[in-house]
Amino acid sequence: MDHGLLNVPLAKRGDIDAQLDAYRAEQARVANRTRKAAAQATAELRTTAKALVKSMSDERIAELAQKLKSTPAQVRRLLMSNAHWMPQVVIATAVADSGGAA
Repeated sequence: MDHGLLNVPLAKRGDIDAQLDAYRAEQARVANRTRKAAAQATAELRTTAKALVKSMSDERIAELAQKLKSTPAQVRRLLMSNAHWMPQVVIATAVADSGGAA
């Protein structure tokens, strides 16, 4: 503890509340920028995943429907739902399917 600093009047030491407010405001700005960047990246992934599902051939959808013991309409609806909630999984699956078929 610096006794020289303790002898300085509070008004001249600086306003700790203002410093805390500035720090919290900066942290909020950083968190907001990070959240917006993540939201934009997710939106781009969703767009890509939905485009991949729409471009799937009817034969591929029929194969998946047979594996899942479901109808092609249900599989397409499931894939579109997954493209919204888990776009990375749909993209990885679609890329793996197209890479294996080539």
